[in-house]
Amino acid sequence: MRYYKHRQPPGWRCLCAFDACLKPERIAANEFAGMIRPISLPPSSFPLPVWYNQQKCWFGLESISVSYSLTLGPFHPAWRGPQRFIMDLEGETITNIDYHNGMNERGCADRISRIPLSQAFTLVPRICGTCGHAHMMAFCQAIETLTNTPVPMRAQLIRMIVVELERMGMNLAGAANLCSVVGVEHHAKALRTLQQATNTLLLELITSRSAPNIIMPGGLAYNPPGHALSLIQTGITQLTKQLYAVIDTIIDNRNLLARTVEIGTLANNAVAQLEIGGIIARASGITRDLRFDMPYAAYQRLDVNRVVQAGGDVYARLIVMLLESHESAKMVEQSQRLLKTGPCEGDMPLLTTGIASGSVEAPRGLLTYIISSDGVRITQCEILMQRQLDRLLSRSLLLNAQLDDLLPIIASTDTCTACAEC
Repeated sequence: MRYYKHRQPPGWRCLCAFDACLKPERIAANEFAGMIRPISLPPSSFPLPVWYNQQKCWFGLESISVSYSLTLGPFHPAWRGPQRFIMDLEGETITNIDYHNGMNERGCADRISRIPLSQAFTLVPRICGTCGHAHMMAFCQAIETLTNTPVPMRAQLIRMIVVELERMGMNLAGAANLCSVVGVEHHAKALRTLQQATNTLLLELITSRSAPNIIMPGGLAYNPPGHALSLIQTGITQLTKQLYAVIDTIIDNRNLLARTVEIGTLANNAVAQLEIGGIIARASGITRDLRFDMPYAAYQRLDVNRVVQAGGDVYARLIVMLLESHESAKMVEQSQRLLKTGPCEGDMPLLTTGIASGSVEAPRGLLTYIISSDGVRITQCEILMQRQLDRLLSRSLLLNAQLDDLLPIIASTDTCTACAEC
């Protein structure tokens, strides 16, 4: 704690306190001897300021409830992409919050309608660095609906392997970030190791990080090599066992429970009114998930569990991320077992006149592409993403929260600004 002297009437040196409380060992060392009133002496021994008897304070000093403004962002390790939070605080309590986004707007949907279709297949998977395959799958489904193009079963299963590995990596990264924010670094390190292993398996399929568009209308851009599928079959089995063991140690960690339970709670009715999806909704008891409600690709052939938690707090969102990662690993295992030889490569389609849409359950909620075509080119494209962290949601989560809980709450939403502001 820093104390600053100001000119006052003789016999009193006024102290202004900022940032934190005075360390007891510094008092014992008499570093500030004469600058504070010893607790053991009666109040009459020192002339006291007017505000002394208002409240009780540490070390016998009186505290004033300080109102101030605090700005975080636009960049911070606790969240993905640029976003800014401007807060008014009364002591340690957030009394008002103003959320600013829009710093990642790129106009991708408008650009798709101005470029040739072949270039759109290069742009779409690069809209988001962490869920680009989900974007490409939704875009291809819209084109396949428009052109009435069938997709072979082998291609559908490999598509599911790709998007579920992507979902698994994103959820593990979000859970690792949250564990790091709340101070359980050993769990964060274990989750990051699993995330890197997941990304390595995904890289075996897509072959290159710089050209991730393996998904094409009518199937795949190429048939993955046999050794890559064998590595995924072996790797995902080991990864599932390791992930289960890590989750088992995380869910009962006392330090983690103390920092996450009943923090940043979002009620079920608030989620329904704000039309939120993804992990935030499923952590508040909303069962909505397009993979189960309206199965696309080959999801109807898989036997997996729907992940839902009822707590609505930071802990519930962490558990949803971890359990969905485990379910994604099981989906990859089952898809791998169902794979059979056959055609899987797609081709550049001939567009027809009309309007069509394609939807997928992206890692952070429902993602929909709506395209219009004149038979030659795409004339209009609209990209719809379910509500991410915005002004209304940030006020619902953060208003009246403690300042120490700010970063865990934001990290638990794991907002993807690249998808929200594409």
